[in-house]
Amino acid sequence: MLLRLFTLGFALVLSACGSGSNTGLIKYYLEREATATTTNVLRLEILGDFKPKFSLSGTGFVADVPLDTVLDVREAIALTADQFGEVTLTITLYQENGKAYLQDKIVWKSSPEVPPEPEPYFSEDASADAWVYLVLPSTRGSNVREVWVEGDLEASLSAGQYYDIPGDDQVLIQLSEGDGIKNLKVKYRNIFGTDGPVMETQIARKSQPPTECSASPVALTTATGYVRIRIQAVNDGPLAFRVEGDVETVKEYRSFEEATVEALMLSPGEGTKSLTVKIRDAAGNFCEDIPLTISYDRSYVPGSVAFQNQALWTDEPDVVILPQFDYLPGDNVSMFISGNVVASESTFQWVPYSDSVNVTLTPTNGTRHVIVQYRKDETLMAEVTASIFLKPYVSINGSGATVSVIPSNIIGAQSLTLTGCVEPYVEVPYATSYSCTKAATEAIITYHLTDGSTVTRSAAF
Repeated sequence: MLLRLFTLGFALVLSACGSGSNTGLIKYYLEREATATTTNVLRLEILGDFKPKFSLSGTGFVADVPLDTVLDVREAIALTADQFGEVTLTITLYQENGKAYLQDKIVWKSSPEVPPEPEPYFSEDASADAWVYLVLPSTRGSNVREVWVEGDLEASLSAGQYYDIPGDDQVLIQLSEGDGIKNLKVKYRNIFGTDGPVMETQIARKSQPPTECSASPVALTTATGYVRIRIQAVNDGPLAFRVEGDVETVKEYRSFEEATVEALMLSPGEGTKSLTVKIRDAAGNFCEDIPLTISYDRSYVPGSVAFQNQALWTDEPDVVILPQFDYLPGDNVSMFISGNVVASESTFQWVPYSDSVNVTLTPTNGTRHVIVQYRKDETLMAEVTASIFLKPYVSINGSGATVSVIPSNIIGAQSLTLTGCVEPYVEVPYATSYSCTKAATEAIITYHLTDGSTVTRSAAF
């Protein structure tokens, strides 16, 4: 009875029963299936009482036993190939009675080939935990099937060990405890047992998310549906962001460092748009989601201008205006100030944007208009106007018992009260003139303004 079983590699287990009662097992295998030299050893092991014989044949090699000769089994046969390459050995096994019962071929490869220097990378730029895949490009060659890794690994593995390289070229390794940069040394070993050069690589282990995460839109309202958002966070290493919600297109995560500006279109149609900004680090640690609410309103103007303290009038021509324009840090914004102002270094030419500018109004009494244009780079973005009344007054037209009292048309005046006349004028709406029968030596007008304040002026009859 004959029984043949296969083991790993080129090792075979055989069982044979002779004509008598002697039975046993014989195992034969090459010490290495591939070698870096032209030498190797064929080993034979007998388990049992029987005494089989063997013969060895083939070309391209020599052995320390005669070839094509039936011999008693011995534990080791030294082999020497004529040259590097592939050699096929034919082994024949014989029963104790001399009858051949099995013939098999064993292939032995030899080469002085040295593995290349590894060019590994990791399955992620950083790892939030101890486990990460070391990816080994297939360009290493078909004869490289093991990789040595040592360094900042789990304590029992830090001295290094060989890992079999699986079919997907990814080796799962366990990093040492604690956050920080993990330094590793990597080298290949090929099937011939030759080690390649060592290369060093590193990966960050990081379990804490970024801090000071923020997303600041250029404004909370847009007239075009287009909005820019400044996104930033503090982190040791690269970051990535994504904007989800009521946007025209939800894009994939994109990388940035420290800060970036994202320009996007909101979903079609005016109204309130809800957005969510997500920020993560290379290890996959996330900031808390940042919600944003943006209003899409086609009537919105992205700039304005006002006078300091929201002044509606002034007796002095030197005033401070407060420009305001929707912009982000780093934008190249300039402004052009014109209108009823005196020419100066800040007016009638493009100047860098400032949120406070001193101007001098033209001296004529009355309403003065200040016009401010804003541009980003060379593109005009908005034009706005602010008005103020210079030197409120009261004037008298006529010289008889009844005259006309002419008030100032102050912007922001809700009503006025005129005294000094027989006619009662108490918190009356503005009119270009009021008929006044003199009842005193002067006409006094108190203007009631929209901000709740009052201003009083007078003129003698």
